[in-house]
Amino acid sequence: MTRDLNDTLIFVKVVEQGSFTAAALTLGVPKTSVSRKVQELEDRLGTRLLKRTTRRIGLTEAGSLYYEHCRRIARDLDEAEAAVNQLHGVPRGWLRVTAPYTLGINGLSPIVPEFMARHPEIRVELTLTNDHMDLVGTDIDLALRIGVLPDSTLSARRLGGFTGQVYASLDYLERYGEPISPTELSHHRALFHSTQRGQARHVWTLRNGDDEADYAVNPVFVANDPSVLRGPLLAGTGLALLSNSLVEPLLASGRIRRVLSAWHYPGVELNAVFPPGRSMLPKVRLFVDFLLERLRLTEWCLPCPNGKPGEATPTGLRIWGPAWALTQQRAAGQDDAGNSPST
Repeated sequence: MTRDLNDTLIFVKVVEQGSFTAAALTLGVPKTSVSRKVQELEDRLGTRLLKRTTRRIGLTEAGSLYYEHCRRIARDLDEAEAAVNQLHGVPRGWLRVTAPYTLGINGLSPIVPEFMARHPEIRVELTLTNDHMDLVGTDIDLALRIGVLPDSTLSARRLGGFTGQVYASLDYLERYGEPISPTELSHHRALFHSTQRGQARHVWTLRNGDDEADYAVNPVFVANDPSVLRGPLLAGTGLALLSNSLVEPLLASGRIRRVLSAWHYPGVELNAVFPPGRSMLPKVRLFVDFLLERLRLTEWCLPCPNGKPGEATPTGLRIWGPAWALTQQRAAGQDDAGNSPST
């Protein structure tokens, strides 16, 4: 069976534009040529892909399935051409990023405009979710993820990490007193971050020098995004284990303070993860290098908590270069769910 890739690309354009006429105008070819190419594609596949009416077109079940695969092919071709062209040109086009809500709102939103000002031909689409999207087969260029990465063949770059401490409002301390030891946390009210509904085990991992352990807490408020904990924290509802970056303004205002100040969360990693074929795109490389530059000026990206960049771990080999370092991640462990720090 002879395949003509142009037929497929024309079909994708018809679906995206919503009509044969609009697709023909976009492609700069006669409408009859567009219609003929789609008909030839349907004949070759032996099924109808489009529902044609006098006013608009729609997708059949087969057409919808075929389009989902073909649009990725079309995008990969565009990206391939862009990557070659940008070797000696200006990076341009859409940069699609996904990140957890808290990092996106508090860490990325303030600095992305600076990146776009530096690279005016690049547009940014930021998707915020606390779930780990399946990046294979999507149009996402990179995902920012907090926590040790699960076993994966995806390439990644370690950007740094987060640490955290236990905080309380002055009102809470006046009403309930202050814990002197982590073992007293189970007798206090806790504000808990977890992405697992109905989680049975509620502990905070705390470290003081070489002393590290899990300490049971008594949650009275649970949220799947750590930013939400700041309101109840200010209201005196309970104690919260939060990353320092989230509470800097509140701490400076004197409305909250650290408790158990000798103890801290040992830290989690912040990684940039790339779908196959995306890591070497110029626009992606520019953005990750920008993140390394800007986030390291803030507490959103502290030195890597689990060793220096480039160190081999028991379950993974990290390969780093001076400007563009990639990790072939083979680490197994939990992500930002459950006992991860509230970042």
